[in-house]
Amino acid sequence: MNPERFRLLAAVIAAHPGRQVIGRTRLQKTIKLLQRIGLPTDYDYMLHFYGPYSDGLQAEIGLLEHLGLVEEKSCLSADDRPYYVIKSKPEAALKEVEEKFGDAIKLMAQADPVVLELAATYDAFREAGMTHEQALANIRRKKGAKCENKNEEKALELLEKLLPKKAA
Repeated sequence: MNPERFRLLAAVIAAHPGRQVIGRTRLQKTIKLLQRIGLPTDYDYMLHFYGPYSDGLQAEIGLLEHLGLVEEKSCLSADDRPYYVIKSKPEAALKEVEEKFGDAIKLMAQADPVVLELAATYDAFREAGMTHEQALANIRRKKGAKCENKNEEKALELLEKLLPKKAA
């Protein structure tokens, strides 16, 4: 385990608008894609129902809460579905994270959660060695209706903005 990664995780949360991330899924996908562009964390991801997921990242949210750097709060949506809001303390901020990854963090924070989920899942398939066509076929099979309403196209556009050309 990288002993500094929990600090970087807290700093990524702090770099979000309002120093908060709405949804564990959003945080998981954001960290996964930030690792692809150089965030020096070493979270291991596996493909899960909502795309790439790291048990280690989720466990470290608890550590960050214990250290007083973040607070995770359970909420209910208007349709009674649970979600989480992870908010950082001001002291969690790191200038280096904001300078190097701030634009990417803001871009992902503004993205629709389904678009971010599709982008991270497509990228995970590409990282696994699939061609563009194979990755698209797999996200369509895995995500179904989430690929509609131009979400798939928006996910690919998000990746184009985030990743170096050779990585996308």
